[in-house]
Formats: sequence, C-alpha cells, structure tokens
Amino acid sequence: MTLMQKAITPALTRAILTAGHDRVAGYVVRAEDVAFATTPAQLFEVHGLGYYGSPFSPYDRSIDVLRFESSPQLQYRDVPGYILPLWWLRHSRIPPGAELVRIYDNGSQTLLARYGDVGTGWTVAQLGAPRPALASLSRCVGPVAKWHGAYLEADVVDGGHTVVMALANPPLAETGFHQAPSGRWYRRVAREDVTELFELDLTARWNGLSVRVVDQWQDSQRYVVARISHLGDDIDRAENLQLDRVEAGVYEAVVYAAELTDIQTNQVVPHTWAPGPAAHQHHAVRS
Repeated sequence: MTLMQKAITPALTRAILTAGHDRVAGYVVRAEDVAFATTPAQLFEVHGLGYYGSPFSPYDRSIDVLRFESSPQLQYRDVPGYILPLWWLRHSRIPPGAELVRIYDNGSQTLLARYGDVGTGWTVAQLGAPRPALASLSRCVGPVAKWHGAYLEADVVDGGHTVVMALANPPLAETGFHQAPSGRWYRRVAREDVTELFELDLTARWNGLSVRVVDQWQDSQRYVVARISHLGDDIDRAENLQLDRVEAGVYEAVVYAAELTDIQTNQVVPHTWAPGPAAHQHHAVRS
C-alpha cells in the first residue's frame, strides 16, 4: 500500500479530537514525495495551502497532517503548475490505521491521534486527554459488509483478510460483538465469512451540481435530508449555490433529499477485497 498525506485544517483537527470525526476529503499527495517537508513553511508550499480563505500560513507554529494508506476513492488529478503528483480524495471515511501528526516549526513532530477502524475509532496519543466522542455511522460512506443476512458498516484490515463490522447499539441477537472504549460495538470476522463487501457510491445532481450523498436522516418534521459533497471541478457553481467551503475544492451542504435528481448507485469493490461475490443490492436515498 502507498502511504498518502493530507494537510488537515485546524477545524478538522478539533472535530477529530473532540467529536471523533472520521471523514476526510480534498487534495492528497504521496507521503514519500513530501518527506523533505519537515516544517510548516515547507508543508504550506508542497500542499498548496495558500488558497483563498485558507486557515493556514507559512508562519504557523505547527501544521497537522493526516497519513493514511491509499483509498479506492482517490482520483489522480493533473493540476497545471503543481510540481508534485496530486490526488483528489472524495468525501470518504478515514482509512484504518491513519495517523494525525502535528509538525512544528523546529522540524519536530508529535502523534496526536490514531484511527483504528470503524469499530474502535480514534485513540488520542496524549496521556490523560479525553477520548473523542463517537461519530455517527453512515452507510453512504465507507465499506459495507453483508453478514448473516444483514448489511453492516465495516472496514477491511489485515491486508484484506479480516473484516471489522460495527454497530452503534448493542446487538439484539448476535454474539461475539465487543464494546470498544469509544462505546461502539464491533466484531472481527474472516473475509470468507462475509458474503458481500463493497462501498456504496451514491451520486446525484443538486441544482445542476454533481454531488456525492454522504449522509441521510429524517429531520424533526420527518422529512428526509441529505448531506452532499461536491464532485468535479465546477467551483463557480458551488460558490454561487453557497455551499459551505470546508477547504480548497471541498464544498458541502445539507439539503432535502427530494431536491436531488439523477440519483445513481454504484458499488466500489477493490480487487484487494476478494474473495467473495460482488454485491448486487443497490441502496438509494429514501424519499
């Protein structure tokens, strides 16, 4: 696996360390390509952090980066004028084993937290620091496993040999689930015990903008709402529609599901997730 690196905004670091946020999106580089960048000023340059409205500065005392193994949601981007190979990561669950690292202006670095998997969540490295809260699960983002006839949020670990399945609440009938310190219930099974394994990629258009649906729920009036994340390069349209700009190129919003059009469901099944048949069950936004 290739180790990737992404600069993390201060707001995202706070969300990880306090709320257990387990999503990420935006521009990513290979860690080996930027191994020479060991100060905030160098990171500012190699990660292209001087974009309009950026929370970063080359004079920052520290900058945080996320290091993680490559994801099926990575897409190579040929960006004119950028000196390093660059990838775009669509809104995704953070891959298992990812590390959040703080790099200081004296060249030193400190591990802030490590993400185990969907079952265990984040573990803060600092002794005595409070454990982050638990992020909500979403079947719209991250691997999904079919096990004993049920679809569960999952992660693939141990080089593809093991599947970690997660539940937000205690299982009603199945045994063998354990409660992580985070509060989530999880169970590890062999890949062969899972009959289907895929990541749902649910895309749509909203006011002409190509988006990925990353969450859905019912509001207080029982209307179905969805969190959408912008796809593609139509930055002007995303700005004109007043989506929330999370960082460079990353725009998101919460909208009514009924406003979505051209809904398509696809399933991402990397070859490393074999064996086992590809899934045929499609899920769509409820309306």
